[in-house]
Amino acid sequence: MQELVNFSVYSIDTERFGHDWPAIAAYTHNLTAIAGLELLIGYEPLPVIPAGLVRAVHLPFWITWLEVWQRGRTAAERYFPGIEPEALKYYCGGPDRGEIVNTLRQLLVSAAGLNPAYAVFHVSHVEPADAFTRRYAYTDLDIIEATVELLNAVAATFPNGEPPVRLFLENLWWPGLTFLSNAPALRLIEGLAFDNWAFVLDTGHLMNTNPEVMTEEQGIDYVLGVVERLAPAVRKRIEGLHFHCSLSGRYQQQCIKAGLPDNFHRLSLDEQLYQSRTNAMHIDQHRPFTRPRCRDIVDAVQPCFLTHEFLSSTQAEYDHKLAVQQAALAGII
Repeated sequence: MQELVNFSVYSIDTERFGHDWPAIAAYTHNLTAIAGLELLIGYEPLPVIPAGLVRAVHLPFWITWLEVWQRGRTAAERYFPGIEPEALKYYCGGPDRGEIVNTLRQLLVSAAGLNPAYAVFHVSHVEPADAFTRRYAYTDLDIIEATVELLNAVAATFPNGEPPVRLFLENLWWPGLTFLSNAPALRLIEGLAFDNWAFVLDTGHLMNTNPEVMTEEQGIDYVLGVVERLAPAVRKRIEGLHFHCSLSGRYQQQCIKAGLPDNFHRLSLDEQLYQSRTNAMHIDQHRPFTRPRCRDIVDAVQPCFLTHEFLSSTQAEYDHKLAVQQAALAGII
């Protein structure tokens, strides 16, 4: 199993090292037991990055894309009023199916240039308001069917119908791939027409599906219970872990009870998306595991890759979280 750490091409991360990629490489190489970065990329040309530093890539995430995939420019104009078609790639991939396929294709070409072991793609969709109310417009299987169509269309544009980098499909707590039932994951296994893909299980996202989880021990038990109930074909396809702890149950309960923020529907699209992202960051805490029992999750999944995935305000904070989680995994806390 290779252990990785999360990083991004964005200034919020690179400015900690003076935007100096050789310095980022030197830092990473000095980390104990860390093989390299899982790098979140964007839509702009990639900087010059030292060879071998990036072991995996995380693709950008479109929160609300399903309506545009199904209905094209009519839905794009309704969902994203005033947004130029070229800018829609940042919101939903593009103004219609053809452009969404092309955007994802270009992201995979860009990722492949880094020679990573895999590229992460979120299988999810949520309306901005539904992120607060959890009264979702689409079911898991609705989103899975659209994802199958999208990924098959993208893969078909490459030689032999295979993407140039292995896709890791990730779970969220919003509808789509959640791992709470086997049917959506099995539909992906059945429906995808290419072989170069696997699942990555995000432990924090899984904890977020249960607002009753309040403690780390409860979270570990919950994750282990979900993994145990997965079908053998699904468990066999899990090759990666995004490893972190999220204990936002109390906040989620308060949020669901409160409902939509005041005048939410009167806000501009960017304001709605900003509030939805802020809410998501409160839910998805990206804490380090502190209990040695977290190792039971790794033993149950037996991943090829484990990414320590944290949010932090400073590099010192990140380093502390990494040290705590590595100590927990080693059983020395």
